[in-house]
Amino acid sequence: MTDTPVPHFGNMKLGDEFVALSPTPLNVIYFEEAPSLSHMNGVIGITLAVMSNVPDAANGGVNRCASVVAHLKCNIPAAMALRAALDNALLLAQPVDKPESKAH
Repeated sequence: MTDTPVPHFGNMKLGDEFVALSPTPLNVIYFEEAPSLSHMNGVIGITLAVMSNVPDAANGGVNRCASVVAHLKCNIPAAMALRAALDNALLLAQPVDKPESKAH
């Protein structure tokens, strides 16, 4: 084992406490659709999918297809936190009434 300290990458506030950020990169999930969902015993499930085009050698064309990217599973408080984060992100994406004015 080495005594070399793990590099510090900062921290972020989660709830009422600050937690250290991991030096290990995490996956980024891109999706375009959420075609199905479930709930069982307090666990929310959402299937995330993306659309793509693949060549069709038989007719020389291109077929559109879907692929499951991930199965999102979380408890109800986590689902509520995700919904709040998505609502806030969507609010940021809304056009402003006065685009010539300064942002806050």
